[in-house]
Amino acid sequence: MKKLIRLLLVFMASGFFVSCETDFNVVASYKEVAIVYGLLNQNDTVHYLRINKAFLGDGNALTYAQVADSSSFGTDIDVVLVETPVSGPEREIVFDTVTLHNKEAGDFYYPDQLFYFAKTKLSENNTYKLLITNKKTGYVVSSQTNLIHNFGITKPLSGSTSISFKRSNTSKNRFIWQNAINGKRYQFKVYFNYKELGIKGDTTYKKVLWLFPEQVSESIDGDFTLEAVYVNEDFFTVCETKIAYTDQATEDAVIKRFASTIDLEVAVVGDEFNTYLEANGPSTGVLMEKPTYSNISNGLGLFSSKYEIKRAPLNLGAETVLDLNAIEGLKFAKPY
Repeated sequence: MKKLIRLLLVFMASGFFVSCETDFNVVASYKEVAIVYGLLNQNDTVHYLRINKAFLGDGNALTYAQVADSSSFGTDIDVVLVETPVSGPEREIVFDTVTLHNKEAGDFYYPDQLFYFAKTKLSENNTYKLLITNKKTGYVVSSQTNLIHNFGITKPLSGSTSISFKRSNTSKNRFIWQNAINGKRYQFKVYFNYKELGIKGDTTYKKVLWLFPEQVSESIDGDFTLEAVYVNEDFFTVCETKIAYTDQATEDAVIKRFASTIDLEVAVVGDEFNTYLEANGPSTGVLMEKPTYSNISNGLGLFSSKYEIKRAPLNLGAETVLDLNAIEGLKFAKPY
């Protein structure tokens, strides 16, 4: 949508420069264009879609963007998700409207913004077709996506109850996971859970995120494995960078920290979303503008899938806790 606004402003500026010679109307006849964004996840019990309409008019486009009616279809559209199983009858999932009240300030109207939602369970084995119909004009938009199948982390081995990042071990290590059917772009995450004891006797539960680079699978057939490579020192670098408070008064209020557990998570998105991210990523060549990617028929936007798996909790090895205790300033207690 922001690209559409920037394009509109360019046309408006062009109209200004030619107005010295002739009258020029930059506002063409209105064409209905829906802009759709939605990611389906079978882990969710409530599914949200953002559906807006492109707009054009005299004056400042940023002013129009602050008015809900400029870009919202409201209740004028029917939104239906058609679930097609491998065998058996299709099911129609009808979406309703809901207003969310936490939209951050920006170019478009806020903090209240209209979304479309449905409460239902989805199945990884089924195909989902989205149909959006304007009840007043007959305008129809459609798209389709498959869901990402469940998959697993293969290292640490299934059944492992603990993990160690002993600092003196400098060899390379790996987290490994099996690719998912219909999964394309992956990101591995490690959460380190710990507790803080404050000067008032209060206990605060905290976590720090160790984020690995995104990786793209060669295929979406589920026939490959991917891995996140690290050395144990990386864990301590994350802790030293993220745990202590930058505000000295807040840090002084912490008496002790107590190491707890490790959670592992792999997040993955579908092939369409990966293509969208690649199309909208930074340009690395001489071409500054990339072609717009959309998998919305008769509209613009993205309709795809996402999924995540977790392995939790893993106990942190006593040697790792001792290494944390040795870091000056982090205040980690020795293991009991």
